[in-house]
Amino acid sequence: MTAYDRSITAVSSRLAETMTVEVRFVASLTKFSDSPRYAEKIEVPAETTVGDLIAVYGIPVDQIARVLCNGRDMNPGTYTGGNLDLGASISDGDVITFSGPAPAIPGTRSAAV
Repeated sequence: MTAYDRSITAVSSRLAETMTVEVRFVASLTKFSDSPRYAEKIEVPAETTVGDLIAVYGIPVDQIARVLCNGRDMNPGTYTGGNLDLGASISDGDVITFSGPAPAIPGTRSAAV
């Protein structure tokens, strides 16, 4: 086997690798889930990013207020001008939560945080 053949084999096997992630939807983004629990486990290619998941579910980026990975904020500073990192990588077993803006709480002047 030549070096070229080995590299093609390595790339092919890497592309064939998959991982399982749980995707959850909260607040106004529940409409993007087909699950009555608004959460589903899916198998995706090993190189999948947050942007890939957003594309798979057809979520408009401007409707996303928060993205959490295993409960940790993946886009800190969004409310103060930060940007969502669409290229952020995810790993096998991660729980990715997409949240829309929180609705205002009745009797207050601001949205729930």
